[in-house]
Order: sequence, then C-alpha cells, then structure tokens
Amino acid sequence: MKISKNAVIYEHVKIGKDPIIEDFAVLGKRPVEAEADEMELTIGDFPIIRSGTIIYSGSTVGNSFHTGDVARIREKNKIGNNVSVGSMCVIERECDIMDNVRIHSSCFIPEYTVLEEGAWIGPGVIMTNVLHPPCPAFKKHAPVRGKSCLHGPTVKRNAVVGAGAILMPDIVIGEHSLVGAGSVVTKDVPSESVAMGNPARITRKVEELECPVGVYKKGEVYSWRRK
Repeated sequence: MKISKNAVIYEHVKIGKDPIIEDFAVLGKRPVEAEADEMELTIGDFPIIRSGTIIYSGSTVGNSFHTGDVARIREKNKIGNNVSVGSMCVIERECDIMDNVRIHSSCFIPEYTVLEEGAWIGPGVIMTNVLHPPCPAFKKHAPVRGKSCLHGPTVKRNAVVGAGAILMPDIVIGEHSLVGAGSVVTKDVPSESVAMGNPARITRKVEELECPVGVYKKGEVYSWRRK
C-alpha cells in the first residue's frame, strides 16, 4: 500500500487492498446534487491512481484499475476489472465500462456511453451524446436507448477506435470492428468491419487487413484479440 500524504480521500470512499494513490489525487469528490450525501465511491483491489486524478463519489470500480495523470471520472459510473484510463481523459456520469477496456490519453467519454469488454479506445478520441447541444430534452430522455441524439455511443466487445476519431451520438461500433484514425463516425459500424474517413464508410472486413511490416499475415492482424 502506498498512499501519498497529499492525496485527498473522503470518508465515503472504500478501497480494496494494496492501492497506490499518488500526489494530489482526489477520491470521492461530491457532485452538486440532492442525493450526493448518500453516494459512496467503491474501488477494488490493486488500483493505481496517478497524480491529479479526480474520481467523484457514486461510482463502482473493479480490481486492477489504473489511471494516468489528471484523469477525471464523474459520478454514477460502473467500471469493471482491469480497466485503464489514460492521462487527461474525462469520463462523464453514468457510463458502463466493462472488463479489460483500454482508454488512452486525452479522450472524452460523454454521459450514458457503453464500452463493452475489451474495447480499445485510442488517444484523443471524442465521443458525443447530443446532436444539437444544448438540448433541453437531454436530461429527460438521455438514459433511454433508442433516442437517436440523446445517448452516448456503444462500443461493442473487442472493437478498436483509432486515434482522434469522433463518434456521433447513439451509434454502435460492432464487435471486433475497427474505426480508422481521424474518422468521423455518423452511422453504426457492423461487426468485423473497418470504417474510415469523414464521414466514415465501410471499406472492408477486418479479416482483409494486411500488416504493412509483415508481422502478421493477411487476416491475422487482430486474430489475437479473439482469444
């Protein structure tokens, strides 16, 4: 166990065994809302919370959770085991982030986003949840799936979103699919597909990808992610 004397940990925080919590981390910050006093923050075993990270109360975090420096995670999130959140990331409230998700540095994850098991989010990815902000209907309807501009994206199991991509509200990135770097995704991406461009279009199947340096044969580039 290594907890910096400069970290701030509120009374309503429960942390599992052997945490590493670095300088100026803040755990259990209260959101400004009526039920805030009833919210607890629960973090599992073996977390590494790096300098300047702020995690609000009201979330549940699994084992082996890692953050980079100055990550910010809002309230009422569900975060699974073996999840990492890179430096300078912002995760807004009420997201569902499942086991083995990787979120690289400087990403923005809006409210009501779902990242399924093994999703890989490259650096600088921006996700959105309202087509025409600020929308007065957002807080009323946002938690309900099927409202086309009132929900964050869903990134399905083992999908990869490349660096700097932008995902529009309520779209679904299918299982084992790949979004190319810098793409702007305005429509759902089917499973096992490659989408790229602005606006992103389906260009091929993942099994057709080739490794430009020859490490993998054609069709093997992401085969290791299916194990």
